[in-house]
Amino acid sequence: MTSSPTERAPATTTGAGEYLHGLDLLRVIASCAVVLTHLSAWFALNHEEFWLAELVERGLVDPLHLNPRLSFLGVALFLLVSGVVVTHVADRERPLQFLRKRVVRLLPLLWVVTALAWALINLGLRVSAEREGPLDLGDLLSGLALANFFQSPQVALAGVTWTLQIQVAFYCYVALTIPVLRRRPWVPPLGLALLSFVLLLLNNGVQTAMAQQIGKLGVYLPVVCIGQLISLAHSRKVGPVAATAIGAVHFTLFTWADKVGGYTFQGEAMPRTLLVATLLVVLLVAAGGPVSRSAVVRGWSKRTYAIYLVHLSAMYPLYDALMPHLDHTLVAVLGLAWAVLLAEALHRWVEVPADRAVRRWEKRRSAR
Repeated sequence: MTSSPTERAPATTTGAGEYLHGLDLLRVIASCAVVLTHLSAWFALNHEEFWLAELVERGLVDPLHLNPRLSFLGVALFLLVSGVVVTHVADRERPLQFLRKRVVRLLPLLWVVTALAWALINLGLRVSAEREGPLDLGDLLSGLALANFFQSPQVALAGVTWTLQIQVAFYCYVALTIPVLRRRPWVPPLGLALLSFVLLLLNNGVQTAMAQQIGKLGVYLPVVCIGQLISLAHSRKVGPVAATAIGAVHFTLFTWADKVGGYTFQGEAMPRTLLVATLLVVLLVAAGGPVSRSAVVRGWSKRTYAIYLVHLSAMYPLYDALMPHLDHTLVAVLGLAWAVLLAEALHRWVEVPADRAVRRWEKRRSAR
């Protein structure tokens, strides 16, 4: 979840120069939900109980009838936030410039974490729900290009990167429709609903890895597009009634795809989870209180892409090694701390230098 966590909050809204602090807070909530989901999943996979997982089930999952372990909530938030941010920045960038910036900023951290996961798997360690066998150089290259999910059998590597495929597809669609988005902003979201419907219709029942991944685009692109509609409504480029109506079409598509089956795998409450995530984004996108404005939230938000990509590779090998021997709470905290340290290192020494290099390159190009 790049937003996914790959995008920064927009610096302005409708022209008042107001920073959307609420997006920082939403990223923090999303990162907590994703990490908590995978922390709880480790105990479920190993048929063990953990007090925090039980607390989440009793306090949130059961009352709200969400997916077990809050599955999909964090990912849904990241995808929605990505739709909000990408739509904002598209308003001031040329199509090719927009696409180049998005993809180039996504790649460096993806490449480093994918290589790390590949190395850990070849050392016999688990970095996802299932243990992978030894991987070759071709598997690494496919993971670096996000092509590993099109393989049969699939090679997960950094398993959470499946959401980056959704984001890249959305980037491409936005880049193609930027001219229309500026003149008739309601048209691209409506067009994406039709495209998603066609993708689902053509790939329904086709049992190939390629069809499965293309079908997933039809399922999850509507989630990002709901974020786009929230952005357009917030900036008053699309009226709230029209935005709600088109958003309802995308929500219906997502619900239909979930009922058809074959694409969603996180639980039986996918539509309800998406609804809760959407309401959270609508309520918090313009939040400006002391919590959303705090330095902690701002700094945490900048590191959510690194946290999102590396937390499984940090937590699962450590849990597999230490859980049988030490107190569960202690090991859980150690795993979280190790994930935070790795994410901080990746942010400081990979993400920030890469972002600065891209900015310098863009300045040189614009100066020519």
